[in-house]
Amino acid sequence: MKKLIMLLLAAFIVTGIHAQNAKRTSAFNYFKNGKLDKAKEYIDPCITNEKTMGVAKTWYYRGNIYLQIALTSNPEYQVLDSNALEVAYESYKKCAELDTKGEYTTDVNHNFRVIASNFFNKGVALYNESEYIKAAESFMNTYTISLSMGVVDTLALTNVALAYEVAEDYDKAVVSYNALLEIGYTEPMVYNALASIYLNVKLDTMQSEKYVDEGRAIHPDDYQLLIAETNLNLARGENEKALANLSKALETDPENKTIWFALGTNYENVGKLEEAEKAYMKCIEIDPAYADAYYNLGAMFNNQAAEIIEIANELPLDAVEEYDTEKAKADALLEKALPYLEKSDKLNPDNIPTLQTLKQIYTILNQMDKLKEVNDRIKNL
Repeated sequence: MKKLIMLLLAAFIVTGIHAQNAKRTSAFNYFKNGKLDKAKEYIDPCITNEKTMGVAKTWYYRGNIYLQIALTSNPEYQVLDSNALEVAYESYKKCAELDTKGEYTTDVNHNFRVIASNFFNKGVALYNESEYIKAAESFMNTYTISLSMGVVDTLALTNVALAYEVAEDYDKAVVSYNALLEIGYTEPMVYNALASIYLNVKLDTMQSEKYVDEGRAIHPDDYQLLIAETNLNLARGENEKALANLSKALETDPENKTIWFALGTNYENVGKLEEAEKAYMKCIEIDPAYADAYYNLGAMFNNQAAEIIEIANELPLDAVEEYDTEKAKADALLEKALPYLEKSDKLNPDNIPTLQTLKQIYTILNQMDKLKEVNDRIKNL
């Protein structure tokens, strides 16, 4: 009786093994015939069954099936698994782990390259759909797979960093950019990005300076790093250094309105108002619709007028003639400011600082009709 029970048990075990192997074989046959839904149905149970889950072939078949699901143009099969590419990658990794004899190495490595390429394309698509975190993860898969095969894909890692930066996940962006430096990818954009993140996001001028200095030591003539250094100068109030860098930057890019605008702002900050006026006028020459340049130019004349009025108000009460002279100078500056501020208002309507400045000038110059109009607009904002 014991012998019979043992024989029955052995038969059951053999039957169970054959059943799972049959499922794996069916999955393979359905795969060969392009029936991806049935192939998936039959291969999925095989990876959890203790008789087949430890066999490289199981994972190899699964990788093949899911890779084709990821690549298919048939909408019926595309919906089988939205993460098919990831599943294929994990399956091939498991296959490689179990394949001690290297039976599937050539095919798996080839398919790794296919998957890496498709992860990259998926990353581009996700990025264009503003799915930046998912894009970064997809690009990272490309980088990781390529690295496992001895290929350092700097483009994929660069895209990881860019996607995290655009997603405002600055910690991961910094890690990714530094990873690029660690593998010897020392392009100016890496140093520029790190300097910018530390300056504008982390508010750490010391770290920003570190990356600017390292970058400029390697690329002393790079325009973007020159601008990065200038931004650092501006943040520290080092206006003279900023002016020198901006002037140098204009030698490279003389029609860049942003540089001219920054130059005008810096000239104004150090009291070189004629140079500031010329810089702002150059902005307007380059871009006649540059509202900020019109505003800064008008505001500069308005500020000059305010300084004169302040001085005039401190004169003795009997200095009437001198007061009138100073008042006339201030009014002339306000008249000079008006066209620029009104142009800025036209280009950028409903801007509160512009409207408030216009309100002040219209009041001083006694232009009541315009004052009423501006007051009404402010109330309606």
